Amino acid sequence: MKLDFKNSIKIASVYIGTVLGAGFASGQELMKFFAYYGYKGMVGLLLTGVMFAIVGWAVLEILFFNKATSYKEFIYPIAGKTFGKILELSVIFFMFVCFCAMFAGSGALFQQRFHIPYQVGVLAMAVCCYITFLFDVKGVIAVNSILAPILLIGVLIVGLYMWFFRSTTVMNKVVEVFLVVRDNWLSSAIIYVSYNIITAVVVLTTLHKLVKSKFTARLGSLMAGIALGMIGVILGFVILVHYSDIQGIEIPMLAIVMRYAKVLQYIYIIVLISAMFTTAVANGYGILSKLKLTNTKHGKIKLAAFILFAVIFSQIGFSNMVGKIYPVFGYIGVFEVILILVYFVKMKYEQFKVKIKNNTFPFGKTLTKNIKSR
Repeated sequence: MKLDFKNSIKIASVYIGTVLGAGFASGQELMKFFAYYGYKGMVGLLLTGVMFAIVGWAVLEILFFNKATSYKEFIYPIAGKTFGKILELSVIFFMFVCFCAMFAGSGALFQQRFHIPYQVGVLAMAVCCYITFLFDVKGVIAVNSILAPILLIGVLIVGLYMWFFRSTTVMNKVVEVFLVVRDNWLSSAIIYVSYNIITAVVVLTTLHKLVKSKFTARLGSLMAGIALGMIGVILGFVILVHYSDIQGIEIPMLAIVMRYAKVLQYIYIIVLISAMFTTAVANGYGILSKLKLTNTKHGKIKLAAFILFAVIFSQIGFSNMVGKIYPVFGYIGVFEVILILVYFVKMKYEQFKVKIKNNTFPFGKTLTKNIKSR
């Protein structure tokens, strides 16, 4: 049990690190997918925590019972060979877009906050990713295990400081969450979770060695869901209150934090850089593990070429990727999530029938006796 608990924390850390990218921590995703719909969007953020926990649980438990060791082994039994191949190709492209978006986010941060050329920020993130990838999956787990707690603590410090000490508007209007109804907030929340799940599933399948039991799967996904929901709501309210002042800004949260104490600014910058880095590492490694670039001859050269191509693609710009490309893949993600959940429900039902048949289900013997007595 002790080992399972440790592995659950590792899994939750990687899951959180994958989802909490530059789009989330910067405020771009929160602004475009939730704050736009007013206070009803905050209910959507609460819902995302629940959805992340449920889908994560489904993915990890399917992974455990099917003994899958790769995304291909995971998705083919669920979607079939044809749809599985389509999803596989879509996932690779979207993960590459996310990988590039983190480079672009780093460049935007350096430019907006420190007035350092955009390319310097992009190259700094590229070099850090290259070094991490040299250590394979151990590097990915180490990065997320260290930075995910920093992300969680940093966001709590920044968000709660604004809630309780500076932004009275937030506290005064929290109750309105359950009073204001807006259209499409639910579909927006579903699309948001779905496109994040596209990359999260691939990354979670690389952690198959950590899923030692159903307990590990459930606890890891539950911790991640709670953390993601909590962080989302805290930052979501802050974004919502300042919504009219941050239109057209590449990094909305940074613009808000700049109004507060220097210490708070630097805490948030550390949070944002951590978020960018963990997501870049998760998505980049997901692609590399699927294409097996680093396991071939001249692996380091191929890795360098891969990162260079990402640097070039990142010139599209951070807000353009988050606002225009991400939602498109959300619809693909919805399809994948439905397939995963349907398969998971069928799997649990079959397990339930076996337990009843073998009298191994809790109260199974009593139930069988009652049925026979009738």
